[in-house]
Amino acid sequence: MKKWKKITLVAGTTSVAALAILGFSAHADAATKTPTIEIPADITTLDQSVVTDQYSNTVIGNTQEGLVRVDKSGKAALALAKSIKVSSDGLTYTIKLRDGLKWSNGDPLTAKDFVYSWQRGVDPKTASEYAYLMGCLKNANDINSGKITDLSQLGVKADSNTQLTITLEQPTPYFKFLLAQAIFLPENKSVVEKYGSEYGTSAAKMVYDGPFMFSSKKQWTGSEKSFSVVKNKKYYDAKNVKSPGVNFQVVSNGSTGASLFKSGKLDLTFLNTPTLVKANKSNKAFTTFVQARTDYLEYQQNGKDKNLTNQKFREALNLATDRQGIINAATPGSKPATSISPAGLAKAPNGEDFATFAKQGYKFDAKAAQSAFKQALSELGETKASVEIEYANDSAVATATATFLQNSWQKNLPGLTVTLKQVPFKQRLQDQQNGNFDVIIAGWGGDYAEPSTFLQMFLTGGSYNSGKFSSTEYDAAYKAASTVPDVLNNTKLYNDYKTAEAALFKGSYVNPIDYQATPALVSSNLKGLQFHSTGLNYDLKGVYLK
Repeated sequence: MKKWKKITLVAGTTSVAALAILGFSAHADAATKTPTIEIPADITTLDQSVVTDQYSNTVIGNTQEGLVRVDKSGKAALALAKSIKVSSDGLTYTIKLRDGLKWSNGDPLTAKDFVYSWQRGVDPKTASEYAYLMGCLKNANDINSGKITDLSQLGVKADSNTQLTITLEQPTPYFKFLLAQAIFLPENKSVVEKYGSEYGTSAAKMVYDGPFMFSSKKQWTGSEKSFSVVKNKKYYDAKNVKSPGVNFQVVSNGSTGASLFKSGKLDLTFLNTPTLVKANKSNKAFTTFVQARTDYLEYQQNGKDKNLTNQKFREALNLATDRQGIINAATPGSKPATSISPAGLAKAPNGEDFATFAKQGYKFDAKAAQSAFKQALSELGETKASVEIEYANDSAVATATATFLQNSWQKNLPGLTVTLKQVPFKQRLQDQQNGNFDVIIAGWGGDYAEPSTFLQMFLTGGSYNSGKFSSTEYDAAYKAASTVPDVLNNTKLYNDYKTAEAALFKGSYVNPIDYQATPALVSSNLKGLQFHSTGLNYDLKGVYLK
């Protein structure tokens, strides 16, 4: 989902919003010791099974709890699970739950809540884009594809109210980290069935088992720019939740966020333009969160635009992409991408960062781009071409990226006309999911610290392969990486991943732009914030105001 998941570049609109948009009083916050955290774009859902964006996941990840929770050292620490035992062949997990677990409404939380949730996650009727993460479970893929219609055949059973037995299709070394993902969280069947299609569309149509929960005040009903959560007293580890709650404020304008921060109305804000970074870099509150995240361009290759089905045409666009220029214009502090898997995600067996180990030839070369473009036009029987770039217009970073690309591509590829399509963030997510685009600016944050969190996205027919391309070479490399014996041999495994990266580059199927860093201002009074480069980026369980 990561940082989640199909996300736009860090949001920030170019219009100036009034400071009055903030619904929280700085004096009240000081009195109640409740921190106020910025969210750069509207959240879209609270439904664990269907969430796809980073911002919704931030709220879900801090109001819900799973079997494990990633700790400050980056390990998958026990959470609702009291113990996890793994069979010698790596195929069976026996998990005991803590005693006395409760939902926020007082209902008992049992092993059956996990079975129900996981079955709902893979059920094709749910249409979860994250169902692929469950592909390691026995029969998950066959259920999700409709080949098996009996949900009880999924590899998860409740032996009792406090014990689960999980059966995998093949050994999955990172499985414990998957257990922290939203789609693996428990769900209260009676609540889901009570609200039906409206489940998760508002805070009132949910129930919670995490550190925080929504109360009757300052709720999210689907469109609020400001909302609050309070400490969940029924949370199993409530004694270690230090803050009485957390205020969330949607601030899509970076300048507004910086002003709110300096006036004491925000405790965490993100800086999303080079101007803001330059103006605040000497501020003691300045920091940079380095996520295991890649911003990239996805090309629609379903045949609607014949240009983008031509490999040389896509190669020309990749070669005409000045990645450092984009970083200078839009994402200061980021690094030019040389693979779809970002730096800082994982180490190869030889000790190298995987992004270095799997480095491909993504580079800016205007002459080579022009040569590839001429060849593409010849193959297409055209003398000129056009392409449309879609981006979220409530994102200053995406806006700057799109504008730079339009100018750069048209300058370096004579005969190419580039038009821009700007839509709200929610619409961009929808268009990407529906394949309604030519070229779209996207981003992906790793769900866990292993290359498969990026590479499994682009399998033929995959739910996140929005470009609808198919590469037999790519599929074969990934299949080898996900099955015995390679999955049990790190050297073979990472060589398979490298081969998959090479296939992406060779076919010019996607266009990695940068490994993004996120500059921010963090109040010196904000303590206990836990940042993770993958999965739930901002863990607020231990946060408090000094």
